[in-house]
Amino acid sequence: MELTPRTELYESDSGFVLRTADDEHFALALDGEEFDQLARALAGTEDAISGKPKAALSALLAAGHVVPDPPTENVAVLGSGSVAAALLELLRRVGVNSCRTATRSITVSDDGIETLGSAGSIACFRDGNLYVLVPEVVRLKDVSMRRSASRRHRHRIEEGYTPRVGGRRLISPIHPVSGAAAEFLAAQVMAEFIGPRVDHSVTAIDLRTLRVTRHPILPVPEPPR
Repeated sequence: MELTPRTELYESDSGFVLRTADDEHFALALDGEEFDQLARALAGTEDAISGKPKAALSALLAAGHVVPDPPTENVAVLGSGSVAAALLELLRRVGVNSCRTATRSITVSDDGIETLGSAGSIACFRDGNLYVLVPEVVRLKDVSMRRSASRRHRHRIEEGYTPRVGGRRLISPIHPVSGAAAEFLAAQVMAEFIGPRVDHSVTAIDLRTLRVTRHPILPVPEPPR
């Protein structure tokens, strides 16, 4: 735990004082030993504290003057590639453990939806020049069916422009997901993991501009029996 920015506890001539981030001052009814217990509890070096310091700590937490320790949570990152690597590094930096036995999972691919090895709580894949982030509230099956239906129209080749079998062809060797894009995408996935969206939409990131847009996804009705 830490005091919030610009908040401090200190000893004055009249006793111990809380100075808030808004420059308000409040007296703390603590003696020297009790103040030291409170300080050690905030530093994480003491678990068992007596009544008055414990009550003071609870009051500081309730009033928002202390940033609580983040909950320990595990997540499984399923998949490989540059986005998965960037996400694992970001999780490590913020103290989130990655293990295969976690109850929440993120399945990641640098390529199409068909390359996702298994469905996770959050799914991420590339669709052409877009990177699609599917939140927990949206079924991956609905996204797959909706995008498959639109792809048939978007990828239609005009008459006379069909590639010749065995003909000459040059294709860019550069993968659409650049290193900078992978870092940006990992941050978007992390934001979704920490604060899940409740609306029934996916996030799409343009890999050329890194512009972020939201797209509603209606559930596909089950076929009649």
